[in-house]
Amino acid sequence: MLSLKNVSKIYQNGSEVTHALNDVSFDIEPNKVTVILGPSGSGKSTTLNILGGMDRPTSGTVSYNGNLINTESDGQLTNYRRDIVGFVFQFYNLISNLTVSENVAISAQLKGNKYQEMTEKYLDKVGLSKRKNNFPDQLSGGEMQRVSIARALAKSPKVLLCDEPTGALDTETSQRVFKILKSSKNQDTAVVIVTHNPLVAPIADRVIHIKDGHLDKIINNPSPLEVEEVDWG
Repeated sequence: MLSLKNVSKIYQNGSEVTHALNDVSFDIEPNKVTVILGPSGSGKSTTLNILGGMDRPTSGTVSYNGNLINTESDGQLTNYRRDIVGFVFQFYNLISNLTVSENVAISAQLKGNKYQEMTEKYLDKVGLSKRKNNFPDQLSGGEMQRVSIARALAKSPKVLLCDEPTGALDTETSQRVFKILKSSKNQDTAVVIVTHNPLVAPIADRVIHIKDGHLDKIINNPSPLEVEEVDWG
């Protein structure tokens, strides 16, 4: 579905050169949960930005269903982000002056989906139907993150990219969020979770380890655990 081949990313600030990624290659497959795992500064967020069409590699190729996306125009990348990718961020990025329902509906409308139907469906999926008329500042952190997941899913993304989606949440709430994300994979959707937390790895079908901008190793897990089976310490 989504493929990085020999991708490198270099940032230059005056004479200072930073190699954020160096010759990284891997594939993202539908109907799987892929965890991109690495410490802070390892290049995993840069990887997510490139997968999501928010940044371009310095060299190498990024393709979706065999079509190169790193050579597309800014307008084409905007369409890719709108039509193909759903984003779940660590700090939610909800629109503060819109209700829960409106935050989700605006995403479904961008894709041209039946927004009322999709809004109700995914708020129910994340257990927040009764909070649909509340504003973000009336919600807990876990509730806001669940709204952000519903918002991402309401556009029926082919790739769901999650950047440290539980970094600001307690353990119990994190488990609930991971259960929702894990259940979101299907034959049309790939779920990608970027995290520094190794405890997340057992729930994934594939774990891609990034270290110092390099691909360290890829571990395929034929029998991923359910969230409640993991020892969260």
